Amino acid sequence: MRRLFSSSYFHFYAALAIGLLVIAAYSNTFHSSFQFDDQPQIIQNGLIRSLSTGMLKQTRGVTYLSFAVNYALGGLDVTGYHVVNLSIHIINSLLAYWLLLSTFKLLDKDDAWARRIAFFSALIFALHPIQTQAVTYIIQRMESLSSLFYIAALLFFARAAVSDSGPKRLILYGLVGLSYLLGFYSKETTFTVPAVVLLYDFFFVSKGSVKGLASRWPLYAILAALFVFFTMNTVMPLGGFGDVSKESTVAETISPRPDASVPVALPKEESAGFKVTYISPKEYLLTQFNVVVYYLTLLAVPLNQNLDYDFPRATGLFQAPVARKGAALNIPMLPPIASLFIILFIIGLGIYLYFKSMKEAGERGGAEKRLISFFILWFFIILSPTSSFIPIIDVIYEHRLYLPSLGFFTVFVILADMFLKAVFRPKSASNNPLISGE
Repeated sequence: MRRLFSSSYFHFYAALAIGLLVIAAYSNTFHSSFQFDDQPQIIQNGLIRSLSTGMLKQTRGVTYLSFAVNYALGGLDVTGYHVVNLSIHIINSLLAYWLLLSTFKLLDKDDAWARRIAFFSALIFALHPIQTQAVTYIIQRMESLSSLFYIAALLFFARAAVSDSGPKRLILYGLVGLSYLLGFYSKETTFTVPAVVLLYDFFFVSKGSVKGLASRWPLYAILAALFVFFTMNTVMPLGGFGDVSKESTVAETISPRPDASVPVALPKEESAGFKVTYISPKEYLLTQFNVVVYYLTLLAVPLNQNLDYDFPRATGLFQAPVARKGAALNIPMLPPIASLFIILFIIGLGIYLYFKSMKEAGERGGAEKRLISFFILWFFIILSPTSSFIPIIDVIYEHRLYLPSLGFFTVFVILADMFLKAVFRPKSASNNPLISGE
């Protein structure tokens, strides 16, 4: 097995396996029809009827431009849209593989170990059922396309970190900024790129050195300028982050009271932001504590997946929300305070592992602890725009897990690898790096 992961052709084999398995997994989706938000955003959207760069000025204009290309090539033939969505997902899976390899290289991890962890993490990312919505629900190309640019920004930064050429490094910094720009105009939840780049730098490049962070001030100046521009020009006017743009607000069939037995139709209103009347910022935040825990259970055991969850709204910190009869939920609803403790414990564990890894720098297990710490924080930071106190009418959507899930899968694979080595490695080989694979 070690010989396979050490092969000079392994990257080719890995890319081929991921691509073919993704195509096989989604081979029955190419003729799936337009659904829900596909109607107003694609079928009835006059903006995509012509290839005009003017649409780039719109919220999520990059994604709309991709829909316009689809329309120009095949009209409303749904197959072409699915082909593009699936291609983006394959590219993202391969970029995830390459990002993990680049990250492990910064920690001087053994090549065979790095390839093994990167491959299985990317493979689970590619094939896990939680990705179905982001791949097959055509409008959620917004999620996958923005994730493509998100990963690209980190890859460009990782390449810049190991570059000895000043001009090349500046070009790569510019590409980080461009990726941030394109990602944000694919979907605004890419807003968190600066935070993850900074965290990545602190964990793997500067390795805790503030001076090292300061030496990359040109990059952070670019990201800060874009962050301020996006905040003032888009996030504040929209009032937050949503799953549909302001140009396509929709009427929802929802219950204005959590204890109502029959849903009622509410008038058309904003889909996200503080103008939402269905749920208050406080209620949304309390509900998100339970949503995040539910997300974790879906990643661990993807049962009862749903495009449109009937998820109960929380109204009090210590009061468990009551799900309506017939709601297909995998776990009983906890009081939000219990879910908050679970979230804080996981985040606290991530922070503890970081400091532990700094003390164990160069020792066995130190790099793994730092990686687990980073990807725990990765999960919560990338998820934060839609799981905060800024209300969104739909409190839960599986496609919001698309990129955050990479952190969960990477942590899972690292822990599984550590467990299997501890169980099956002979005691006599435990200190032999050639046998143990360290």
